[in-house]
Amino acid sequence: MGLIELVESRIREIPTLPIVANRVVTLLNNPKSSASDLEKVIKHDQALAARVLKLVNSAYYGFPRRITTVGQGIVILGYKAIKELVLSVSIAELFRMKGNNKIFDRTALWQHSVCAAVGAKLLARKATLPLEDEAFIAGLLHDIGVLILDGCLTTEFEEIISLTTEGRLPLIKAEERVLGFNHTVVGKMLAEKWNFPPLLVEVLRYHHRPFQNKSYWATAALVFSADNLAQEAGVGFLEGYDAGPDFKSKVWEWLGLKPQDKEVIFQQLKQEMKRAVDFLDLASTR
Repeated sequence: MGLIELVESRIREIPTLPIVANRVVTLLNNPKSSASDLEKVIKHDQALAARVLKLVNSAYYGFPRRITTVGQGIVILGYKAIKELVLSVSIAELFRMKGNNKIFDRTALWQHSVCAAVGAKLLARKATLPLEDEAFIAGLLHDIGVLILDGCLTTEFEEIISLTTEGRLPLIKAEERVLGFNHTVVGKMLAEKWNFPPLLVEVLRYHHRPFQNKSYWATAALVFSADNLAQEAGVGFLEGYDAGPDFKSKVWEWLGLKPQDKEVIFQQLKQEMKRAVDFLDLASTR
């Protein structure tokens, strides 16, 4: 059995998303779903509801008065924002699980993912693209394939991390050298198993090569650019740059952004991350 077949077989063994998260994904796929549908789903899981309320009342949102119910949170933050929070809490559990590689820090990868999610949302807003919510979720999930590689290819993943941290080889290049494929392929497999919307499936696959996707290129480009901003900010796991400055500039221009926008967004990102402590702590094992 080849490595890709081994990964495929392990993905088949992975359980579905937690019931509540799975129901939220179903709501994402249903344009007729409503805020009341979401509230009913969250109320079935008290631990989840408590975590969501903690985030709603965190410095990240900065509301002057305390929000005490999920229903209030939906009214004040909006339906899409609460869906983001529910998925964030559920996805963070995957990062909390212990991996097989002792030198790979899953919490650091989560921190990088949160930074990419926040960055993608800021970029969408600056580019006046109606994709803020989709970009946030895609940014949060973009490196999910790395967790799968950590969980099922112990020896090979150890070599990959060594090449990245000691050999200074970008993660995706190290994966391709050792495995012959990379985490974007694995991320797409998992997204398909979990019945994620087509946008998320494709963005997970093409966030390193946004020009190769015609249907969801804008979201893929937002996540690509946010991924690079997170690298520059030095937040969490640093996977290295696999694209040159000319390509990054081209993607930036493709989104309708100006070179001078970068410093403004970068400063906004740093400020947002200071307020995102509760998001970062979601995957903490403390």
